[in-house]
Amino acid sequence: MAELLIWLVAALAAVGGVVLGRVWGRTEGERVGKREAERDAMQDKNERVERGRDAVRDGRGAHDPADRLRRNDGRW
Repeated sequence: MAELLIWLVAALAAVGGVVLGRVWGRTEGERVGKREAERDAMQDKNERVERGRDAVRDGRGAHDPADRLRRNDGRW
């Protein structure tokens, strides 16, 4: 009887370890995914800011205002 109880406890411990490992892995995966998404969003924001700065630099101070107006006229 004691031997059966030992096997039962061992089986339950093994099942518990598997369940705990799955839960731990899922939690860690979600945490890593969230960090990666935040990093990607930050990188995307930085790229958009740089593109906006380039557009402002090239658009406002570039060339003659009359030429800019002529180029822009067709876009309206």
